[in-house]
Amino acid sequence: MKIGLLLVLCCVFFACSTEVQLEGPGKDIPVLYAFLNKQDTAHYIRLERAFQTSGANAEQIAQNPDSLYYKNAIVELEKLPNTQRFRLVRVDAAKEGYPRKDGPFAKAPNYLYKIKAGQLALRGNEELRVIINRGEGKPPISTQTTVVGDMSSPDRPSSPVAMVDYNRNITFGWQAPVSARVFDLRLRIRYRESVTATTFTNKTLEWVMAEDFQRVDENERVTYNITGEQFYRYLAGNIEADPGKKRIFDGFDLLITAGGKEMVDFLRISRANTGITSSQVVPMYTNVPDGLGVFTSRNSVLRSNLQLSTPSYDSLRLGKFTKRLNFQ
Repeated sequence: MKIGLLLVLCCVFFACSTEVQLEGPGKDIPVLYAFLNKQDTAHYIRLERAFQTSGANAEQIAQNPDSLYYKNAIVELEKLPNTQRFRLVRVDAAKEGYPRKDGPFAKAPNYLYKIKAGQLALRGNEELRVIINRGEGKPPISTQTTVVGDMSSPDRPSSPVAMVDYNRNITFGWQAPVSARVFDLRLRIRYRESVTATTFTNKTLEWVMAEDFQRVDENERVTYNITGEQFYRYLAGNIEADPGKKRIFDGFDLLITAGGKEMVDFLRISRANTGITSSQVVPMYTNVPDGLGVFTSRNSVLRSNLQLSTPSYDSLRLGKFTKRLNFQ
C-alpha cells in the first residue's frame, strides 16, 4: 500500500475510529481493517471495537486490551459464489514480527486474525466476503471485495531509458485487470557514494512518482508519464551536493502497487468536501456495514534494474540540475 497509499489510509481510518469512541453512547461499533494481497504468504485481518459508556475516558479505554478486542470473535473468509468458508486464527502479531507502534491504542497484545496463503489460495478477480461473529449475542457483520488480480511486468520504458531531453515524456506502461482501480508508482533509485577514496556505500532513494493515480477507462493497458526534468530535479532535491563525495549511478527499480474499488471510493468521498469554500469537515469512508474501516485488496509488481542510456548518464553527470552531485 506501504505500499505508501494503503498504509496512510490505515492511519486515517484509525484516527477516525478514535474520534467515534470519544462520545460513544454505549453502542458497540466493530472496526475492521484488511488489505489482502494474493502475493502475500499469509493474510491478516485486524478486528477491534469502538465502545464505551457515556462519560468514560476514551484514552484509558484505548489502552485496555479487554475493551479494545472481542474476546470470542470468529472471523471467516468466504469465497463467492461457491460459499467456501475459511476460519482465521487469532494471533499476537508482535510474536510474528509485527509489533504495534506506540500510539493511542494498547500496544500489547497486538491481536490480528491470520490465515496462511496456501490455505486460502486467492485468485485474481474472485469475490471474497469477510464474516465477523462478535459473540456476546451481537449480530454478525459482513462485507466483500474483489481480489485485485496480477499485473504484467511494465514493458515501458525500454531499458536503457532515454532521459536526455528534459521536456520529453517518459511513458511507464503495464497491463492491469479491471479490478485494479488506483495505483501508486515508485522508483527505487540505487547509487553508491564514496566514504573514502577507495570505498563506497550503497544508497537508495524512493521517489513516489504518483499516488492515488486512477485509471481513466476499462482498458487493461495503463500508462503514466513523467519528464526527464522531473527525474533530474528529484535527484537534485534529494541528494546533497558535496564536492568531497563521488557517486556512481547503479540503476533503478519500478514498483507499482494497485488498490481495489474501495480505495477509489475512499478518495472520492474524502475529496468531496475539500477546497477553499469547504467546511473542512472530511466525510468518513467505510465499507463495513454497521461498523467502521475498510475491507479491500491490493497487488503489486516490480520491474528491476532499469538503466539510463549513455547520453542520459552524461546528462546526470553534466546537466544543469545534477552536475553538482558529482556522479562519475
